[in-house]
Amino acid sequence: MPQFTKEDVESAKKDNRTLLVKNRRVFDISNFVNIHPGGKEIVTKWHGKDVSTIMEKGTHKHSENAYRWLEQHYVGDLVEEKDENASKEIPQTPDLVNWSEPVVWQVGHLGAKYHDWVDSPVDRPLRLFKSDFVEYFSSTNWYVIPVFWIPVIVMILLTTYRGYSEIVFFQSLPFISFTCSNVVMIPCFVFGIFAWTFLEYALHRWLFHASPPVSSYWLITLHFLLHGQHHKVPFDKGRLVFPVVPAVVMASMLYSLLAVFLDTPVRHTVLAGILAGYLAYDLTHYYLHYGSPSKGGYFYNLRAYHVRHHFQNPELGFGISSRLWDYPFNTLLTKVKKYE
Repeated sequence: MPQFTKEDVESAKKDNRTLLVKNRRVFDISNFVNIHPGGKEIVTKWHGKDVSTIMEKGTHKHSENAYRWLEQHYVGDLVEEKDENASKEIPQTPDLVNWSEPVVWQVGHLGAKYHDWVDSPVDRPLRLFKSDFVEYFSSTNWYVIPVFWIPVIVMILLTTYRGYSEIVFFQSLPFISFTCSNVVMIPCFVFGIFAWTFLEYALHRWLFHASPPVSSYWLITLHFLLHGQHHKVPFDKGRLVFPVVPAVVMASMLYSLLAVFLDTPVRHTVLAGILAGYLAYDLTHYYLHYGSPSKGGYFYNLRAYHVRHHFQNPELGFGISSRLWDYPFNTLLTKVKKYE
């Protein structure tokens, strides 16, 4: 087992590394400090110090998943004097999947072990598919989302505005239909944004957090592709926003549903609002994982809320860009104590 003296731990600071000590075990969290929910300064000030007491009895209660997360960064033991015969290798904890191989076709075999496994986050690279082509489209950089969707939203609004004249609202429901002009464009767009807030909650709770039958290989695999992968590797930068291809498929399905009830201009305007809400949600989600919101602000509190969803209770706190729908559906995570 690698060994560290107090001098080794202290000297690591010169290399911009952050080492914590817990029960005389040393953890290198250098890659985690910038995404720590409480902010970088909270952990860097504890460099070289024992965090056993502060983690267990401090103002912020750490979850079991937080302790599991810390364990991944174990690098050795704190000793007074090094033993030259000590092993230099860190024992590897066996996992239920082989991380050196594409993961997606393995998870379906986990069966009853899948739910506990997927809700125990890890900090490591994830490869889903063997094919480089397919793998490329399964991972998305955050900036792809505004680059693709902003022109789509603008195009929809411009073409829709030109098409407004006298339109029929609720064309397939004649007993409540009525005609109107382009004055309804703004409220329809705003309604689309509001509709997205419910879609965000509904998709997250009832689709992404559905419990696949433990006997179904394919439903477990589908669940992992839709959302399970994000809970397993919550800080993988390429898996924090929804890939464009499946997003287009879902938007097309939604468009077909709207076509049943709404005349074309209204349908397009509502869809543009929904897409604008989705765009804001996806960028907010990325920011909650990798941004640095000001302490005490809206996004700071929202970030702490979302991290609790990942690390404490994934069956609560389904609101991401807001907690709006967690209130009426009674899925609100209780308020956390502030990081000190």
